[in-house]
Amino acid sequence: MWAVFPQGSQNWLVQMGDSHIEFFPSIIMAAADQHYDELYKVVLVGDPGVGKTNLLAYFTASDDEMAIDTSTNASKIFSNVRKPTIGVEFGTKIITHPNGKRIKAQIWDTAGQERYRAITSSHYRRAAGALIVYDVSSRTSFDNAQSHWLKELRNSADTNSTLLSCLMLVGNKIDLALDPSVQVVAEEDHDAAVAAAGDVLGTRASAKTGQNVVEAFEKLIIEVYNQDKARNAKPVDVPAAAAVDLSAPAAQKKKNNCC
Repeated sequence: MWAVFPQGSQNWLVQMGDSHIEFFPSIIMAAADQHYDELYKVVLVGDPGVGKTNLLAYFTASDDEMAIDTSTNASKIFSNVRKPTIGVEFGTKIITHPNGKRIKAQIWDTAGQERYRAITSSHYRRAAGALIVYDVSSRTSFDNAQSHWLKELRNSADTNSTLLSCLMLVGNKIDLALDPSVQVVAEEDHDAAVAAAGDVLGTRASAKTGQNVVEAFEKLIIEVYNQDKARNAKPVDVPAAAAVDLSAPAAQKKKNNCC
């Protein structure tokens, strides 16, 4: 069963099943869209308050919204007031691959509270990539990114046949490193965590100033595309040519009744 209710400036479609509820922004159902060659779903995960929603807001913002407000030293789209995400937020953006292909990313953001775990399972479904976000000023969120969120993503990929070919560890709020009164996770610790994970990309960013935000999303999306194409590139099976013994006499042609 489906129901529609307003949430902020957009409507949400709600699918109510026997054991769960799934939220879908009504924008998903829009038929008309800009041209793109490939479509991938990317998810954002991490503890509450690490800045997932602000990262998504900056990446999908207009150039004007990305501009820095000199009175606050923050982008216009940034909000210092943390508003917990209710259910799932959704954004889209089209980027251009170096090969000229246009890639559309559907980016899903969900709250990290345990009470939304039922929504989280559908949040991962059919995802091709994920950004695991932590707050550089919170050692707990950094530890949870490795011990909980990374593990949960990999478990979900195993149980739900989710692609999740690319993962990226993102240390958000690096603007706080400029404040000597704030203790932040060292860059060396971040790099060590990425190396220990083995197959995870990594970067540090600031949703407040926009530093490395666009680059992080684009790097992940392009890598998702590259791995998808490499995975689906099937080698052409060319049968080996039959060996011919040039020293042997030519086989005598058999007579037949055909004219």
